[in-house]
Amino acid sequence: TDPKTIERLMNTGIKHCLDWFDAYTRDYVDRASKDILLTVQSKISHTMRVLAHVRGILRETPVRDDLAPVAEVAAILHDVGRFPQLVKSASFDDRTGYNHAEEGERTLRRAEVLEPFDETFRKLVLTAVRFHNLGELPEDLTDDERLVLEILRDADKLDALRNTVKYMSPDTPYGKALKSGMIWHDTNVSDEVVELTLQRKLIPFTAIKWSNDFVLFLTCWIHDLHFPYAYRHLHDSGTFEALLDTLPEETPYDRIKKQLRSDLQQFLDQS
Repeated sequence: TDPKTIERLMNTGIKHCLDWFDAYTRDYVDRASKDILLTVQSKISHTMRVLAHVRGILRETPVRDDLAPVAEVAAILHDVGRFPQLVKSASFDDRTGYNHAEEGERTLRRAEVLEPFDETFRKLVLTAVRFHNLGELPEDLTDDERLVLEILRDADKLDALRNTVKYMSPDTPYGKALKSGMIWHDTNVSDEVVELTLQRKLIPFTAIKWSNDFVLFLTCWIHDLHFPYAYRHLHDSGTFEALLDTLPEETPYDRIKKQLRSDLQQFLDQS
């Protein structure tokens, strides 16, 4: 089949997925209680922003023609497991026995949305949905699986950071950035989190106790981005600087912020 025909078929398949996602989420919007409706609608908007970021990455990153639509479909479907989680339990917390990524994969296996695509395409999408929320990716992924996941995860992180800045306040009326069990505090920070940040390592979720721990957890994501588009957007949007601005000025934050700013600039220069 010639490339133009393949492109037309893939575009038709992506539209099919967008239509399915619209019908799927509309059902949860209709079922959502008044106090959770805005959050459900915000997750729909999140999906569309993640898709836009994926397309931004693809525009400037050499990716095989057969993998680019996989990344787009994965972006559209990556959070389908969130909607039953929100409507049934009004929660974003995957530590309560409901993992939205794993549930999303199960939902997609039962649905017909991926039927227009071949087995390899479906497997790549399902793998991306299943593993997109992990702290670290499995080591036994194929090169194609890892690439699709890295594209999706960069895009997902960019919008997660945007949303966190928007709601990084204890007075936020809904959609608070902090997860359950974390404590708002102007200056407190965990020693382990400071040490890991200065070592340029990712921070495990289990190490987070204070709101400042959470900010450092997020800013350390610069060590888990993969594409020039992601670094540039993080910088140009002001999101990274806005997160750093939520941290105090005194020690150890002064040293931490100087290092993080320098690291982001180095990534930008290299890309």
